[in-house]
Amino acid sequence: MKELKQTLGKTYEISSDRVDFLERYDLRHLMNDFHDIAGKQATEYGVDADAIAAKYNAMWVVTRVRIEFYGSMPRWKDTVSAETYPLMPGIVRMEREAVFRRAGGTPFAMLGSEWCVLDRTTGRPKRPVSVGYPVDVPHKARAVLSDYTPMRFQTDERDFAFSHVARVSDLDLNGHFNNVAYITLGLDAFSSAELSADMLRYEIAFRAQSYEGEELRVFRRRAEDGSWLVYCDKRDGTRVFESLIRLAPRG
Repeated sequence: MKELKQTLGKTYEISSDRVDFLERYDLRHLMNDFHDIAGKQATEYGVDADAIAAKYNAMWVVTRVRIEFYGSMPRWKDTVSAETYPLMPGIVRMEREAVFRRAGGTPFAMLGSEWCVLDRTTGRPKRPVSVGYPVDVPHKARAVLSDYTPMRFQTDERDFAFSHVARVSDLDLNGHFNNVAYITLGLDAFSSAELSADMLRYEIAFRAQSYEGEELRVFRRRAEDGSWLVYCDKRDGTRVFESLIRLAPRG
């Protein structure tokens, strides 16, 4: 039987279609790369999306992500490496982390994420071990030391930024609004001048699924510590996601 590795690493080249308007490695592509490498390790473990759908009528869902950034993002034509590993799962939730490094090996982003397995028919959570997750694999200790920020706040119409109707290009392979598309939606609440500053921290908590044709209303407000809180509701008031963005002081 093949020995399962504790961690999985991969290298990515930052091409011109993977940068923002300042030629920096784009947050959305960092998240895509994280999903890519996490999916590859899940395949090695035998619990990738296709496997658990076919065997257990189940699917993986990411519920929260937090990222700590160190210095400016790498730029166009740079090469970055990513390493990911799962933490020991709980009863129904499990965490996965990733370290993103510059070409010289220095970390520029530490990512923590929380996942659960849902039954595709009922939407109810299932234990990771019930879909074949190999708990006997040695697991690393948590490296992303900061915890998630509590983000449960009431809608305030004074925070309204814009609305967006979900289109086919927003959908993922499950027919839901794609998680990375939510990140795009939140970033669009800012101007290019505001996002010229380096990002220090990013968090997002996914609260509800949304689908093609639904109208999503995006809001943003300034927190007392200077961070930005960006959240999204459906037209009926259902909270879709909440996020926090902390930018470096300008000047």
